[in-house]
Formats: sequence, C-alpha cells, structure tokens
Amino acid sequence: MLNTDEEGFRLSDSPFGTVDTTTWLAAGGGGIVLGNSVAVGLAATSDRNSPPSHLAFVSGTRQLNLGLCAAVSLQEMVAATPFLHAASTVVVIGGGPDFVNLVGSLDPSGLFGAVSYERTFTELAEIPLFDLATLASGEAVPDLESRRRKRGKPAAWNLADTVPRMEAAARRRLEHLGFLARAAGERTRILFCLQPLVTSRTRQLSPEEKARYDFDAPVFGVLHSAIEANWDTYAGLYAKGCADLGISFLNLSADLFEGDAFADTVHFTDGGNRQAAEMIHRALEGAA
Repeated sequence: MLNTDEEGFRLSDSPFGTVDTTTWLAAGGGGIVLGNSVAVGLAATSDRNSPPSHLAFVSGTRQLNLGLCAAVSLQEMVAATPFLHAASTVVVIGGGPDFVNLVGSLDPSGLFGAVSYERTFTELAEIPLFDLATLASGEAVPDLESRRRKRGKPAAWNLADTVPRMEAAARRRLEHLGFLARAAGERTRILFCLQPLVTSRTRQLSPEEKARYDFDAPVFGVLHSAIEANWDTYAGLYAKGCADLGISFLNLSADLFEGDAFADTVHFTDGGNRQAAEMIHRALEGAA
C-alpha cells in the first residue's frame, strides 16, 4: 500500500515527520526526488521504505517524492517545475522508460518523445473526443468502428534500430537535464542516477531474489535482449553527457548491491532502496 498527498505524489518520511508537497514547501523546501516507479518505491513495503524516505534519514534533509510510475524525462520535468525554486538538491532515478519506450516506439521522431503505453494512447486518440467521453461514462457509442480516425501504417522496425534509438533517448534525456539545471540555478545540486537493469547476467542473485522472481524473464518482450546488451553503453552515454553538462552522474549498476536488494528486474526491495539512498547520499556529498 502507498499513500499520496492531494497532488497525487507519494508521501515520504523524514526525521521531521511526513513529507508531502504542502509541508515540504512550508518548511522551506529541501531535496526533490524525480523518476519513475523506482523513485516512487513501487515495491517498498511502506512509505517509510521508499528511496526518498531512506535518503531523508541518511541526509537529514526532507525529500519530496515526485516520482511518477512509468515516467519519461519530459514527465519528470513537468512534475519538478513547480518545486524547483525551493530545491537544494534534485535527484533523478530513471532512464529505463526513455530507452525502452523509444526503442519500441511507433513514432520515434515525435515532438514530445515516446511515452509509456504509447499504443494505448494511440488507440484512444483514434476515437473522437466526445465519443471517448461517452464511453468513459459507461454509455455505448453506436457505429464506433466507423467513427474511428484512420492512421497510417507505422514505419517498419527491426533490432538494427536499437542503437540509434538508444542514442536519441539519451540525447533527449540530457536536454531535459540541462533544462532542469538551468531552471534550478547554480545553487541546486543535480544528480542523475541511471536505474539498474537486473538479470542473472548483470548481478549475482541472492537466494531470496531467485525464490521471489524469475530474473531471466524477457519483461521487455522481443526488445529485452537488445536492451540488456546495450545497457552499459547507455550508461556510458550518460556519464559523458552529464560531465559535459556539469551534472553529477551515478550508475546504480545492479552488481553494486548486496543481499536481497531487488524485487524484480527494475524495482528495489526495502534493503535495495536503503542501499540506493546511501549511494546517492555519498554522490551528493561528493558533488557539494
């Protein structure tokens, strides 16, 4: 179970009590944690065990959890904008959806980039808006199929597109990190953490992890092996790009974690969240 504030963001804990958007701003701000479900702490057993909560206790600073499930960098940027003026640090834990979504995108050159559930949104967009509202209310729409907008056939795709699309995903993410840095100003430390990709080839799995989950399951379908094969290269693009921007980078590589740290291919257990927070704190201290 997770609890959210009135804005829909997950509550986090701190030495000063519960942190939400209202209390965080009222207290003068502090740290912001952005990202996808890894930042949210989707597999944590409680709000107290999410990455921002652990980071708050190890750093002694309130951490506002602005994570969004399945978010890409554009969505993270939107979430952060109302709070950047009060941020002392901005930690981003992500990178996975940017790569996965763009590699498998129907429209990789779209203005706003690929988002999670792109095919679902594309199908919804085929239905006229008022008809979609009627369907959402539970009413039927006569002759719905005849009212659908027709769309062109998507461009052909093959695994040879993996590397150029991966590079495009990293470029877009780095552009958004540059925007965050400019918007937050020089006084705010920014750290981008590439989330781990966990398989039996990227980590020596613990007995608890093996018993809980099949880490060789191809969770990204036909793209899975290509994504795994290029993950280290992807990390290298961020290491160089962040250095060029003057932004700190931390590769939360799966093999850095000890014990029962992962609930599945991408999400941490409580222990994994704690270890990640400790790594992030050390990286922030080094960037101070």
